[in-house]
Amino acid sequence: MKIKLLFLALIGSVAIANAQFTVTNENGDILQDGDVLEYGTYGYNTGANYDFFVTNDNPSEEIYTRVEFVDAVNADGSQFEICYAGQCYTGVAVGFTAPPTPGVRIIAVGETTGIGNHFLNGDPGDGAYVIDYICAFHQYEADGVTEIGTPLTFTYRYNPTLGVKDNSTVNLTIQSTVISNNLVFNVNEPVSMKVYDLQGRVVKQAHFETGRQDVNMSDLSSQSYILQFNNEKGATQTTRIIVQ
Repeated sequence: MKIKLLFLALIGSVAIANAQFTVTNENGDILQDGDVLEYGTYGYNTGANYDFFVTNDNPSEEIYTRVEFVDAVNADGSQFEICYAGQCYTGVAVGFTAPPTPGVRIIAVGETTGIGNHFLNGDPGDGAYVIDYICAFHQYEADGVTEIGTPLTFTYRYNPTLGVKDNSTVNLTIQSTVISNNLVFNVNEPVSMKVYDLQGRVVKQAHFETGRQDVNMSDLSSQSYILQFNNEKGATQTTRIIVQ
């Protein structure tokens, strides 16, 4: 379960000076400076991942970005995962950036990064105290050193007192993730499905009710894809599949 809380550091909410990017989740909700993203679950396939997309708002130039792990409360980052720029990093220390400095994620004019970028906590803690991970999105000049504007800083929070809710997972079973012609799965609730290529483009989408589903995938090229299901309660399940 996830609850999004907005905290304002200053009355009136100061905009990110000269920032040329926007960060959104899979629903298109914009991440604001000072936001707290609160989860009652931890680990993979529990709905605890914050999937994000970064859009270049500069109308004429590419931009250069990194994500920083700024600080932690009641944790050390050893079970925190950051995925950005095509790479996942698990077990990070304060000050770590993705990609590692001096690397940057270059975002072209009009580009929005594809699926696969996320933050995820795998630390259960002691079951009583919240765990906070403070992170920030940065933008740089082409040298990867000179920062542009003010970082977009937010908190990823694991709160064990929220408990696990029924809508934290999608109730379906995929027969096989290696597909020759048809994707076969059984679903016990209405779901929407999107298939993304590794560039983040939607190549197939559909909506299903309950029961066995048999989806023709023979029109797709032989390669890996990201399969994403969403139920009506807001839960998401993401799986990598291979079309042969």
